[in-house]
Amino acid sequence: MTKSVDPAVDVENTPQPIEVLHESHLSAKQWLLVVLCTMASMIEGFDIVAIAYTAPAISQDWGVSATDMGVVLSAGVLGMTLGAMFLSFLADRYGRRIMVSVSMLIAGIATSAVIFAGTVAELVVLRVVAGLALGLLVASLSPLVGEFSPRRHRTLIISVLIAAASLGAVIGGLLTSVIVAEHGWQSVFLYAGIITVVLGILIQLLVPESLAFTIKRHPELGLEKVNQTLLSLGQAPLAALPIVPESVSRESSTVFALLIPARRVTTILTWAAFFAGFLVVYFITSWMPQILTNAGLSQEKAIQATAAIPFGSLIGTLLIGWLAKWAAINRIIAAAFIAGTAVMLVLSFLVRDIASMSFSLIWIMLFLIGIFVMGAFSNLYNIALAVYPVQVRSTGLGWAAGLGRAGAVISPFLAGVLMGMGVSLPALFLYFAIPTVAAAGLVYLINMREMP
Repeated sequence: MTKSVDPAVDVENTPQPIEVLHESHLSAKQWLLVVLCTMASMIEGFDIVAIAYTAPAISQDWGVSATDMGVVLSAGVLGMTLGAMFLSFLADRYGRRIMVSVSMLIAGIATSAVIFAGTVAELVVLRVVAGLALGLLVASLSPLVGEFSPRRHRTLIISVLIAAASLGAVIGGLLTSVIVAEHGWQSVFLYAGIITVVLGILIQLLVPESLAFTIKRHPELGLEKVNQTLLSLGQAPLAALPIVPESVSRESSTVFALLIPARRVTTILTWAAFFAGFLVVYFITSWMPQILTNAGLSQEKAIQATAAIPFGSLIGTLLIGWLAKWAAINRIIAAAFIAGTAVMLVLSFLVRDIASMSFSLIWIMLFLIGIFVMGAFSNLYNIALAVYPVQVRSTGLGWAAGLGRAGAVISPFLAGVLMGMGVSLPALFLYFAIPTVAAAGLVYLINMREMP
């Protein structure tokens, strides 16, 4: 069992780790690693929303009520939240690669097992199990890829990884309609589960354990082990291992390690930024079609307009990651949130007359919201990966994403309550502009130096 140390004495004065990979060169083996993990992110992004895509077919086939289907839809999100918060420490204690592989195997088996489910209760249990595994995967996959990426391109590579999850959801949605029509809704889960299991096995066989994790958590494995991995990656070997104090290699990877004096302020700012980000993002994704319909657009036009948001999100996520080569990413994210707020304010003034507006103008405004707000939100994961040290990086990311999801739970409910109270559509946008500005301020205040 990992022994806790007194972090106030031992950890705060720990020197920062050195980079052991070339700062810009990406070898063929590193490209393979990035491609495999990007595919894993795509299948994870699809697995999360697969139940939403198949919900109409399940309801029709089983005669499931809207209430029961709501429970099914919430089960995966609940499992993912709990997995990110309470299982992420496993990646900091036992390793990134093994937890990525194990989580994908469990998620894949639980997803495929849906074909054997015969009741709503069984479906709920399987989605919770898959969600728990996917929560661990989210907290393990990004650190694994980041720690194998050259410093100069790291932020952009992580942005690509994050964008891949959204792309997986989009592509999966297009394929689901065909698969359901041809083979039934159960086949969607069978195929997704098989692909997930295969990718998990490939990652275990072809991807080495994170060097940064090995050096910090298991320095006793020695220089030879590290150099074997470096040589397999086409990288120059080390003459000696970085010096790692025993207090670092033995530090407890729990939420309490995130709240020691040296990390407390940054942790609270990061948690609050994720919460505010989830609050506004889930308002946009959950209610935008209904808001546009209430404002006078047809249901078809409202859905078509809302589709601009995920496309903007993909571009925004990659653009912000690319711009981070030249400026601090927290400042870029803050600027994007402010720009997104401005677009939301313009939309709030125009929403009453939206039925008479050019559809192209509506699409462009929502596309810009996707670029700025959704792109900024997606890159919050880069913030967590940058500020937490290796020995608590997955734990830090898991708790930030997990606690932030409280905003995702509150947001749709809060918007519904406000609309039920008769709050006007312009005022609704103004209210949700507040957490967008708050997210900008919180991110701007984060010190981007990796914490001790």
